[in-house]
Order: sequence, then structure tokens, then C-alpha cells
Amino acid sequence: MKSLFEEINDRLLGKPGRELLAFLVEHEGIFLILFALYGFLLLYSKFIYMYYIPAKIKKIIIESPDLSVEQVCEAWQETKASLPWFFLVPSKNELWVKPLNKSDGIYHMLFFNKKTSYSSEIDMLEKIYANLKGDFTLG
Repeated sequence: MKSLFEEINDRLLGKPGRELLAFLVEHEGIFLILFALYGFLLLYSKFIYMYYIPAKIKKIIIESPDLSVEQVCEAWQETKASLPWFFLVPSKNELWVKPLNKSDGIYHMLFFNKKTSYSSEIDMLEKIYANLKGDFTLG
């Protein structure tokens, strides 16, 4: 006699579902490695987004303090286009990654990240520019 759990699985999953579940159980090491790589990629892209991009923008502003926000934006777009492919940023809703040089600069962060992150590169530029504007190095 089957247990209640086995009976529910038989009725809900069907034969293809049971075969898929058996495949996952048999090859769990491969799937654990794949999910770890996926998590690492997302974490790496978040690190680039939160630390590398603002540092590069600050560097542009400090090197040329007489530029306006629009000119800094143009300089950032040129710098961004010349970056290699392995600089990744989160894609829409942080579910995957895309190369920084091919991103549109608009980020749809998850609801619990919206307060601590920037919604777009323009927003990031304006906030960093405003923070550095009062600095004595910018006049």
C-alpha cells in the first residue's frame, strides 16, 4: 500500500514528472554546481553594479570636474562601450546577467533592493554628481 505522499506524487506528477524527479535525484551534484554558478554570476553582477560602476563614474567626475551632468553621461557611455564582455550587470528583475557594455542602463531591481540601489545609470550619475559637487575638488 502506498503512502499518502506517494499517492499525491503519482496523481500530480504523472509519469513524465516522476521521470524528471528521478533524473534530478540521480544527478543532484550537477544541478548543485549549476545553481552555485548561477548564484555566483548574480552575485558578481550585483557587485559590479553596486561598487564598480559608481567608482568608475566618480573617477570620471574627479578627473574632469568642469563637466556638466550631460557631459559626464556621455563620457560614461563612451567608457561603458569600451569595457570588455566579462563586466556583467543584473538584467531585468535580477534574474539573469548581461554584459555592461550592452546594457541599456535601466535596472528593474527587486522590491527589497529599490531603496538601496539606483533605478538607472542616469539616476546613479545625478546622485554621485550631487554628492561630489559639494566636494572641494569640484570647486
